[in-house]
Amino acid sequence: MELCRNIHQIRIDFQVTETVSRYVFIYLITGENCYLIDTGTAGSEHQIAAYMTAIGRSIREIKAILLTHSHPDHMGGAAAVQRASGCNIYASCREQTWIENIDIQFRVRPVPNFYKLLKEPAAVDHPLKDGEQICLEPGLTSISLETPGHSPGSLTYLFNEKHILFTGDAIPARDDFPIFSDLPKSLSSLHKLSSLPDILTCCPAWDRVYRREEMSSRIRQAEALLRSLDSCIQTALGRADLKPGEEKLNYICGSMGWNPAFINPLLKKALLYQCSALRNIQR
Repeated sequence: MELCRNIHQIRIDFQVTETVSRYVFIYLITGENCYLIDTGTAGSEHQIAAYMTAIGRSIREIKAILLTHSHPDHMGGAAAVQRASGCNIYASCREQTWIENIDIQFRVRPVPNFYKLLKEPAAVDHPLKDGEQICLEPGLTSISLETPGHSPGSLTYLFNEKHILFTGDAIPARDDFPIFSDLPKSLSSLHKLSSLPDILTCCPAWDRVYRREEMSSRIRQAEALLRSLDSCIQTALGRADLKPGEEKLNYICGSMGWNPAFINPLLKKALLYQCSALRNIQR
């Protein structure tokens, strides 16, 4: 779907398990050449190629992939697209290891069906730090902004000429459990995004496109959710009658109105990690 001139949104549907369906939005930027923001899961290169053919372009025209982070639903098709086009891959220097050695990523973050969603590593040609400029072609320059929290090295890409922002998973999805590797960093990243001036359009990976006012509203909602969650974690840690682990986890979920039996395993792991990290700080 063309969102505006030269900016296209492509929805990639995939199965986490036989019963759990998900989707992710990736973005195609067209100009003299073509550029991708993320690639979706393994096999998504076929859908990308078909979409590009339908709009009169070719996957061979892709000159760069800008990865927001290293999770399977964002980089699963990167190696295949790179082979088909010879393009360069830009990604966070903090997640280069996870992109180039997916076995390490799996050991740290063993999501269901990991090796179906992400079948092969990809080579990062340009490891990025916060604030680096990427000159793709005349009139098309991106700035990489570090927005960690969902993952350790999540990047947001700002295109000043178009006043558009590609946020990946930095803004928690509506009506879903928040997924994070570091809750305080997620909050800091949301504040960073809300402080950016002159943004007209925000393109997330988990939701439809936001215009400026809705983006601000969504960030405020996400901040409120994470602050509430942080407060519940702090309270749980202060309850001596709750045993570490499942009892504290059940208390947190109950306080948030979540059924512990149905929470995402990644959220469960994140909550237990956050409790452990805060407990170590308090010692």
